[in-house]
Amino acid sequence: MEVHGPGGISGPSRIDLNLQPQRPPEVEANQQVPDRAEISEEARLLSKLAEVPEVRMERIHELREVIAAGQYETPERIAGTVEKLMEEL
Repeated sequence: MEVHGPGGISGPSRIDLNLQPQRPPEVEANQQVPDRAEISEEARLLSKLAEVPEVRMERIHELREVIAAGQYETPERIAGTVEKLMEEL
């Protein structure tokens, strides 16, 4: 086996400082190409997630205690829930 130096093994290639940017074929040489940005679906979801209010853990624990004690389902709350359901239907 003969080794002829590092140049023959897909090494780094030279940087061409005179390289011109590639234009799409439909754009003439004297036309300006407008800048364009695309927002991904993931970025849209992250933006919506940033708008969600912060979770208040103390309120969650408070409600869990009320539910566990059997004090959450009052006749007033049930009537209010039924009323909202009827409005939706």
